[in-house]
Amino acid sequence: MNLSVIIPTFNRCQSLERTLDALSAQTLSKDRYDIVIVSDGSNDGTDEMVSTRISNSEIIYLKQKNSGPSVARNCGVTHAPNDLLVFVDDDIEPCTSFLQSHLAYHERDDRLVLIGPQSPPDNEKFSVWIDWEHRMLERQYANFRAGVWGVGPNNLYSGNFSVRKKYMLESGGFDPKFKRQEDVELGFRLEQLGLRFAFCPEAIGYHRPVRSFDSWLQSPYLYGIRDVQMARDKGENTSMDLARKHYNQRNALTKFLARSCIGFPPAEKGLFRFLKYNILLWDHIGLRNISLGVCSILFNLRYLQGMAQEIGGSKKMWNELSVSRKNNTGNIVQ
Repeated sequence: MNLSVIIPTFNRCQSLERTLDALSAQTLSKDRYDIVIVSDGSNDGTDEMVSTRISNSEIIYLKQKNSGPSVARNCGVTHAPNDLLVFVDDDIEPCTSFLQSHLAYHERDDRLVLIGPQSPPDNEKFSVWIDWEHRMLERQYANFRAGVWGVGPNNLYSGNFSVRKKYMLESGGFDPKFKRQEDVELGFRLEQLGLRFAFCPEAIGYHRPVRSFDSWLQSPYLYGIRDVQMARDKGENTSMDLARKHYNQRNALTKFLARSCIGFPPAEKGLFRFLKYNILLWDHIGLRNISLGVCSILFNLRYLQGMAQEIGGSKKMWNELSVSRKNNTGNIVQ
């Protein structure tokens, strides 16, 4: 079985070059895989950089107007020539055994969605909010390895996963309307096809995300919106079951602040500004652990803010979060 690596990219020429360098150094023989790059309207020299490598027969380069990563990935799926698809983001540097590890699992199980870790490179420093994100993911991966948590569709991250092409086509692919959580939403539809989810600790993708603080803070807000949409518009109640579970696991301070400010715009604005100031202050004076703790609080509050807006107000949200339902196993760490 051969595989196709699908990489959507937008104005990350230097990062993409690192990804391609890593893919050219794989332990898997080059005649077993090709690389499908989809430029989502890049204008930063990506075309020129890829053109220097295009003579390499395993690279297929596609271009589209800027339409978002979901459309780009779907384009890659359509044009991928091989049966097994490995999705990699353009800020991921695959380890040398990356493709071999993905392939080995699928050769044993045809109905598999395989998720690999997106881990920080050793001895590299990141902003405190990116450090927080890495730590949350590493905690999740440790629980996967230990068997404490199972792996499910809510753990599907599009930067490092693999699945057979026929199942991507059968599922309909990524939903272009979802700009965040598009991978999780796809995961639920793949689960409905009867696929099994698994974690591959050997398929490490070294992750170097480049996000401003404000961009990072937009993510949980959109996650809250998308979870409501998945339940309301897609009938995927697991998203709300997990939201209840995770809210109940939050500490007393986070719950108090949420009840005090969510749904009251002046209070939200003031508290969020105060927490942002504290994140930057504590990190600046060398107390990163305190700063990381404040990141957790602010991330959770922004998630609830997004959920409240989409569901029709904080009162409806609190009512929904208080509903007692049987939860599916859930492992999202946010």
